[in-house]
Amino acid sequence: MNPKTSQQSKSRAGIDRQPWYRQLRWGDFLMYILIATVAVVLFLAAPKGISGQAQVAVLTEDGKVVFQKPVAELQTAGSFDIEAQGYHYEIAYENGKIRFSEADCPDKVCVRSGWVTRTGQVAACVPGHLILQITGPSTNGTDDIDIVLQ
Repeated sequence: MNPKTSQQSKSRAGIDRQPWYRQLRWGDFLMYILIATVAVVLFLAAPKGISGQAQVAVLTEDGKVVFQKPVAELQTAGSFDIEAQGYHYEIAYENGKIRFSEADCPDKVCVRSGWVTRTGQVAACVPGHLILQITGPSTNGTDDIDIVLQ
C-alpha cells in the first residue's frame, strides 16, 4: 500500500491524528483560565451561612427564646422541664433531635408531633404558646416545610 494514498484516504475521511488540544488557540486557553479564576473567587466569597453556620434547636414562647442549643450538643440523651402559660412541659433530646416528650396541656398535639430532626421542621403547642424548631442551613440542600394539622 502506498503511504501517499493512505494519507489521502485518511484526510478524505476527516480523520486527523492531531490531538484535540492542539486545535485550541491562545484565546481559548485565556478563556479557560478566566473561567477557572472566577469560579475560585466566587467559591471563596460565598456567604459563610451556607457551610459555616451550625444548626440550632430553638424553643420560643410568645416570640421570646426560652432555650437555644446547637444540634451538635444534642447528641447525648437529656431532658429539661419548662412552665408556660400555666402548663408543664418536658422537652427531651438525643442523637441530634428534640421533641416535646410530656405535656399537661389539653390537646397534646405537641407531644404527638414527634421528633424535630431537620431544619425547618416545627413542633408547636398552641395553649402554651411554644414553638420548637431547628434553624440554620439545611443538611440535605432542600427547604422542606413540615406542618401538623389537627
